[in-house]
Amino acid sequence: MTKKITFAFSADTIGEKLKLTQPSGGAIVESNASTEVTELNCGRIVTVSWPEAGEWRAEITGTGRYWLRAEAQSDIFFTTAEFVKRGGRPGHEGLFRIAGEPVAGMASMLQVALSASSTRTTEFYLVTLEGQTIQMLQMHPVNSDPHFLELVGSVDLPNVPFRVAMRGNDANGKLYQRFFSNLFHAENVEVSPPLELDELAPGNSKQVAFTVRNFAAARTFKITVADAHQFVDKVEPKELSLAAGESATVRVNLTVPPGTAPGIEDRIVFVATSIAGPATSNSSVAQFSVSSAAVQ
Repeated sequence: MTKKITFAFSADTIGEKLKLTQPSGGAIVESNASTEVTELNCGRIVTVSWPEAGEWRAEITGTGRYWLRAEAQSDIFFTTAEFVKRGGRPGHEGLFRIAGEPVAGMASMLQVALSASSTRTTEFYLVTLEGQTIQMLQMHPVNSDPHFLELVGSVDLPNVPFRVAMRGNDANGKLYQRFFSNLFHAENVEVSPPLELDELAPGNSKQVAFTVRNFAAARTFKITVADAHQFVDKVEPKELSLAAGESATVRVNLTVPPGTAPGIEDRIVFVATSIAGPATSNSSVAQFSVSSAAVQ
């Protein structure tokens, strides 16, 4: 059951209004014993304790851009939902999150984790950006802990952006529905991160390789690499032309200046975006830390 729900509405112009209507048909007008309403110059925040079950309606009037976010407090919630693949050393295999977005047309494995102690039944499905059902999912539990239940299942990737959702009956027999906030989208390019990157000592340089694979029509890709501490000092090549099914290596040179404090962690964000051919883009992140070893 949902203990509390908050609707946060904001706009870029004065005069835009939000009208919230409960499932029973009554509009939220002002604060009362179970409702807190905060009126702002360009927005409105409404928090309702023990809200009615069912569909709430938000009606927005005015002109300009607006933002609306709804957050609920409940014993039933997603902890995570991510696409994974099998990997690891022999004898220590497991499921690991993939780099970037899943690849269109490829077998994909979805892993979800949720708090399920207050659920009686649960089913999973994919929805569009507008919340319309795309397909049902067959998920299989990999543990039996209801406070942190994990499930995995194969997914036929849709050709539109999508979210992961679940619904069912709670422990009291009431209907519930939950959405995981991340918006996924299948892409036709894959970026694989380097495997050998771990630590780098101050005063040292290292070259690491990212692999870009194109799975569909021929394309030319622009390569963008960035990191917070600016240890990346060279990227070759910065453009790639790949036929369908072709892959190529992009080499990224890292240099940690002398005197850099040990323990600093840096994230290298690598993005491949098509600039010729059908549009697609994907990314990967590699992380390393500055070691305390001195330069010999």
